[in-house]
Order: sequence, then structure tokens, then C-alpha cells
Amino acid sequence: MGSVLLERAYVLAAEAHGSQRRATDQALFLDHVVEVATLLHDARFDEDMVAAGLLHDAVERGTATETRLRAEMGDGITSLVMALTEDGSIESFAERKEALRGQVRAAGLQAIAIFAADKLSDIRGLRRGIDASRASIEARMGTTVAGMAGHYTESVDMIEASDPGCRFVPSLHEELAGLAQGR
Repeated sequence: MGSVLLERAYVLAAEAHGSQRRATDQALFLDHVVEVATLLHDARFDEDMVAAGLLHDAVERGTATETRLRAEMGDGITSLVMALTEDGSIESFAERKEALRGQVRAAGLQAIAIFAADKLSDIRGLRRGIDASRASIEARMGTTVAGMAGHYTESVDMIEASDPGCRFVPSLHEELAGLAQGR
């Protein structure tokens, strides 16, 4: 990927996530954002989209602030990141995720594409975690596997309805089918 923009986005993502690990599979969180960015890169999205993929969780799950991202990455990338940032003040998991899906849908096709790549990576991580231990993964996530699967199914439905040509939809359906079959 080797551009100045992407190198800066990677450094910011690494700073924001540090040694943080994913609740699902216990992989470094940085591995997740790199996977999302790689999916976007491989699907031939531009550098701004790949940078937003690297940073999509930097505010919601990391230590970055919207102000810092705007100063270092500009309005376009930061607006995408914020469109992908859930409202932590909504306590109910289902309501918070529903609000996030609506927010992403309203932000447009770029946000939907990043959201799709994120969900693809998330489903893969969840499947790896289930393979390791369902009980411990649910404790780490703070919700059930069924709850996450429901969110992912609703997310894929939103992505497909909003952008029927989204490049990630076939892979998302394949991963969801594997999740439903326990493989």
C-alpha cells in the first residue's frame, strides 16, 4: 500500500489501538483494521477509503479523537470514520447497532463499503473465536453469538438493500452461511 497517507493512517491506527485485542478471536485489534483496509485495497478502492478503513474504529474502540483525526487526516476521511462510529451513549446493544446501521446508510455508499468490509472481517473473527471457545467469546463480547449474528445479518441486509452491487455482499453471505452452520 506504501503511500504517505496510508503510512500516516497506519501509524494513527497503531497508536489508537496499541496492544488492544479483539473480543471475538483475541487477535490484535490492529490486525482487524489492517484486514478491513486490505479488503478495500484489494477491491480497488482509493487511498482515502483504505485510510478510512484503517481508522474506522480509532475513535469508537481506540484512543483517537475526532479532532485529532480532522487535523491529521482531513475532513473527508474523518467524516467517514465518524459515520462508522457508534453512539456509545445508547445502552441497548440492539438499539445501538440499529442506530449505527441507520447512520452508515445515511452516510452513503463509501461508508457502506467500509462497513461491509468491517462486517466481513468481524464475521471471520467471530467464526475464529467460536472455534476456540464459545463461552469465553461471549463473555469477552458482552453479548451472545446469536446476538452478534443477528446484528451481522441485519447489517448485510442493509448493505445489500443500500448498495446491491457492493463487492463484499457475496463474501458476506458466504461467511454468514458458515457462521449459521457452525463452521
